[in-house]
Amino acid sequence: MKLKKVIFLLALSQFIFLFTKAQTLLVTGKVVVFDSIPVVNANVIVKSTKETVKTNHLGVFKCECNEKDKLIVIAKGFNKYTIKVKKKSNELIGKLKLAKIPKAEEIAINKGHILMIESFKELAKKYSGQKDYSKYTSFMDIIRNEFPTLQISNGEIIIRGKSSFYGSSAANIEIDGVMTDYSALSNISPTNIAKIEIIKGSDAAIYGVRGGNGVVKITTKK
Repeated sequence: MKLKKVIFLLALSQFIFLFTKAQTLLVTGKVVVFDSIPVVNANVIVKSTKETVKTNHLGVFKCECNEKDKLIVIAKGFNKYTIKVKKKSNELIGKLKLAKIPKAEEIAINKGHILMIESFKELAKKYSGQKDYSKYTSFMDIIRNEFPTLQISNGEIIIRGKSSFYGSSAANIEIDGVMTDYSALSNISPTNIAKIEIIKGSDAAIYGVRGGNGVVKITTKK
């Protein structure tokens, strides 16, 4: 009886091993940012086993996991990303995004995650909404060429058109979150401007009375 029991347990364990092995997949994947830039040395963690593998110089990784498993991708300077494993997938793709933290771009580069540095910087600028205003000589020059629907009158920027009242129609100016006056515009170098937003209508309601004539919001390069 004892021998039969041992044989049965051995057979059962062998069956469980083979069944588990049959459910295991060897998968290949790639981790990128901006759809084309490989992310190097990113940690890819298999959720079911906690095994960790790293992406190579092409952003490629290989690992064993279960069907319908999840892979957690972690890299400094990027948001955590989850890849869902599917049995019929030929290649898994992890599309990372830069984390919304100060100097995320620099962190990613300094940690060795990016080899295509120039292309990465160029795309980071494009996707962040930053524009290159270095070809202009002054802020007012930018307004005249990039925002032709706005008016410039007596050195002031008018968004909604001149008011029929005696009060000023000039838009308010915000630089890096601080409301300021027009004299500050002469101190801004076009090469140091990352983004210009024209805020008007209901969007300007957050500024209260000061947003009545709209707001020119300027973000400089940190």
